[in-house]
Amino acid sequence: MEWNSFLILQLLMLNSGTFIFGSRLSDVDRLYSKLFMDYNKKIRPGDDQSLATRVNVSFNLGAIQEFDEVNGKFAVIGFFRITWHDSRMTWNTLDYNNTHTLTFLQDDVWKPTLVITNPFCKIDQIGKDFMTVRYFSNGLAYWTPGEILISSCSVDITYFPFDEQICTIRLMAWGTLSNEILLQSFNGIELNYFSEHGTWRITSTAFNDRVDEVTGLSLIDMSVSMKRRPGFYVINVVLPVIFLMALNSCVFLLPPDSGERVSYAITVLLAISVFLTLIGNHLPKTSEPMSLLGYFLIFDLVFSSLTCLSTMICLRLQFRNKNHPIPSYLKWIVLCCRRNNLKKRENWVEVQNNKSNVHNSDLNACEGLIDNNKQDISWRDICKALDTILLRTSFVVLSVSVLLFFMIITKTI
Repeated sequence: MEWNSFLILQLLMLNSGTFIFGSRLSDVDRLYSKLFMDYNKKIRPGDDQSLATRVNVSFNLGAIQEFDEVNGKFAVIGFFRITWHDSRMTWNTLDYNNTHTLTFLQDDVWKPTLVITNPFCKIDQIGKDFMTVRYFSNGLAYWTPGEILISSCSVDITYFPFDEQICTIRLMAWGTLSNEILLQSFNGIELNYFSEHGTWRITSTAFNDRVDEVTGLSLIDMSVSMKRRPGFYVINVVLPVIFLMALNSCVFLLPPDSGERVSYAITVLLAISVFLTLIGNHLPKTSEPMSLLGYFLIFDLVFSSLTCLSTMICLRLQFRNKNHPIPSYLKWIVLCCRRNNLKKRENWVEVQNNKSNVHNSDLNACEGLIDNNKQDISWRDICKALDTILLRTSFVVLSVSVLLFFMIITKTI
């Protein structure tokens, strides 16, 4: 019977007053006595026991209760809709005052023993003692056990916090083969009563029935594909780390004579280390696969360490003895920096001369300035040139690394 037809039948019987509530108590007693006269709940339904009892299963997902990436725990709340046919539980409604349906405690009648084959902590059957099974006069059994399903889930945190996870809950009929009880998918996973989760967004679901070729067991795989909402981690982890990297680069803007360069660089380094510890508590303790965010934080830590080392080297050069000879390659670095500055000044002077028609003597004066700047290079000049180079280099490295990180982690390349 189709599920929609089943609901329509229920509504019709409610409107016509033909449910048990409209029947005489004596008729209901006679019906119960008649059904349980030769009934054995230990025997599965089916007049021909050589044929499998077909059990139709669907699941209404209510909410994602918990998804623990560190421990691999996946828990959802919902209820099943399970139907089967039992010829022993049939009756003529006219003989019992139009009684079309009866309910029984689930422990009083036969029901499939369903268990989760990939549980997180323990194996337990679906359904509690207080739940009931409803039978219709044609022998259709309708069972709706509500459950908190807790299973283990393998987590792939490569693209955290832009990751997608697929968790599967596997059901089986305990102690029976597929030629005895055959589980069949019926309407799959329904989301009519689903409440949105703050961290995870469901992208798709799958509900597949199959028979294991090795064990011969009838299985149902309920798969939920989820995509993380990355806003929390982007705002609270990724962006602060990027800002710390930018602040780390700004250490080269501080005057060497201030005496705050090293303490500033080490403070930023410690802040990055704290973020690395915080993000590590939210990730599984596994080395395969590693999170790209973890690699990015390690790179940031190395970047900050190199910045501290560069700051110490610059300070050492800044306060070096003036009489100590300066290597030629360091002079070449200073001259290159000055040449670039003077070329910019030449271009500016040339533009001004073209605008005001000033004589070319200004250009000659600028050329003389270039010759004068090639003399008298001190250790302070070396430190200043290195600060300029390191500042620009660090900002270029920062920009390229952040761009590549977001392109890779969002799978745009």
